[in-house]
Amino acid sequence: MIDRIIFSAVLSVTGYNGLFPDPPKPLTSWQLQVQAKEKSISAVCQRTKGQKQSKTVREMCRRWEKQRNG
Repeated sequence: MIDRIIFSAVLSVTGYNGLFPDPPKPLTSWQLQVQAKEKSISAVCQRTKGQKQSKTVREMCRRWEKQRNG
């Protein structure tokens, strides 16, 4: 009987730790800049898909699509 209590206590503790993982670490300033740049490029490329684009914007969007798709 005691071994069942100990076994259930161990399972409860490991289950509790698995349910609540550590919170993610805050992003560094470099990661925030990269994320903001990607978001702005994405917005420009998505917004101007059907509209007339300049050559620079077309090239930037092509590179972005290539990078995003791998």
